This record gives sequence, C-alpha cells and structure tokens, in this order.
Amino acid sequence: MLLAGLALAARAALAAGPEAVTTARPPWTAPSAQTARRLETAAAALQQTPVGRRLLAETAELPRREDDEAAGEDAVRFVREPQRALLFGPRRLQALEPSELELALARELSRASADLPVVLPEGDMSAYQTELDYAVQRSAQDESFSRRLHAAYQSAVFREEAARADQRRIEALLPAGQSLPAPLLSAPPGEFERAGYYLLLFARNPDEFYWAVESGLPREPGAVRLAALEDFMERYGPDFSAAQADPAGRYVRIAGRRYPPALFQAARRLVESGGLARIREALGPFDTAGADELRVKVNAWLRGAP
Repeated sequence: MLLAGLALAARAALAAGPEAVTTARPPWTAPSAQTARRLETAAAALQQTPVGRRLLAETAELPRREDDEAAGEDAVRFVREPQRALLFGPRRLQALEPSELELALARELSRASADLPVVLPEGDMSAYQTELDYAVQRSAQDESFSRRLHAAYQSAVFREEAARADQRRIEALLPAGQSLPAPLLSAPPGEFERAGYYLLLFARNPDEFYWAVESGLPREPGAVRLAALEDFMERYGPDFSAAQADPAGRYVRIAGRRYPPALFQAARRLVESGGLARIREALGPFDTAGADELRVKVNAWLRGAP
C-alpha cells in the first residue's frame, strides 16, 4: 500500500508539471519509537538550560524525520531543501551517547532557528557557538557532563602543546632566523572532543574559533561570506537586471566587474527571502556582543571546572 501510494503521488506530481516535482516532499519517515525516545531524552536535557529552552521553543513546529540515506554520516542535521526538517540518521544515531546527542541537537536546532536562506560560513560559526553556549550552561547542572567536557578541553590543550613541541624540534634544525607558522590543528571528530577544542580556541580568542570552524568544514556549493554578500547587495541590489552571466558559468558581469556566480545567486535568493535584514536578525550579534558574553562564561567555567 505504501509503495502504491508513493507511486500515485509521483504520477500526480509529474502531471502537475516540473515545479511540482521539485517541491514534492521526500519519502522520509516519522522518527521510529527508538529515535523518538532518544529525542525526548535529549530534549529533556536541553530544557534544563536557557539556551536549550529557547531553541526548542523556536523550532517546536519543525517536522522531525528520519532517513539514513539522506542523513549520510550525520546523526542529526537541519535540512532546508527539499523541505525544512530536523533529519535523523538512525544508523549513525546508535553510535552517539545521550550527552553527545545533546550537543549535536543544540547545534542543529540553532541552524533550524536561524533558517538562513543562503549558505554562509557565519551560519556554521553561529551554530557551533550556540553549541558551546549550551555545553557551558549544561555543565553547570550536570557534574558528569562538566567532567567530560573539561577532559575534552584538557585533551585539546595537550594536543596543542605536543604540536608546538614538534614545531620547536623542527625549528631547531632550521638555519638561524627561520621559523615555521603556528601549527593549525584540525577539529577532532567526536562531539565532546570537538567542543573541547573549540572551547580552547574561544577562550583564547573567538577569531581563532571562527577561523577553525570556517577552515575545518567542507565548503558547501554556493557558500559565500556575509561581508562579501553585504558589499555586493549594497552596491547593486536589490535590482540585478544589469547582470550578465557568462554562458560558460564562470562569471557574472555587473558594471564592468566580474563576480562569482555563487555570490550573484546568493544575492538574488536574499532579495526573494527578505533581504539582509533577515540575515542580520537570524544571526544576531553572535560575533560581537554575543562573543564577548560567551567568552566570559567560558572563562568562568574554566576557572570552576573540576
């Protein structure tokens, strides 16, 4: 019956035209009983923190779905296309401990709350920063969570010290006056391990954290920097009728200047979805006042951590 229903839906979409096909809902299923229990447990933990309660309230109407193939290597991720949903991967979810799922859920709910219409590195920065905020708040209420987070932080400290020691040994072999650039470590794959590393960077300088997030994640197709998008919009938007696309898809020309097609396409989507004000409202002052506030929290947590 299910296959027959899907077939009927597909035929109806084809009859309605190409636009209906592209907007048809994917055959993702509602969370299984096991996934629903995991989500309920994680949501109960998030409810114990101010940031968690805010995220859950702002995304209460977001559909929860599961599909291993669509989720890929993610246990949970927010998707915007072809339909907005919080998507779970049951296979990958089995490998996550409850506290690890809390961290991942806080990050992806932050993405869902922002619901950015364009792919921005700043969107990743804001989501991971919210995850750190949740981690610090949760540590104040759960001693075992705090101990594990602090252990991950200490592991990041030791890893960085080892990399610097290796660098000093290599520099000792170089001619006098020559040195190497500071070692850039990659973020560990585990939820706690990555959070500990990001906390180390954030406590020292939020810009180190932002650069680690931006440089450490795969660049999605169509991703553009917010500053470049703002400059482009202020110079040419919201009417882009003068733009001429290179037939080969290499550039878009406006007023004699060449721009990446991704930047032009992001600007057009931005106009259609509410403009820069929508982006600024969604991100908020995460990298100014928000960063200052969180840095105070992080350093207070470090001073009081077991």
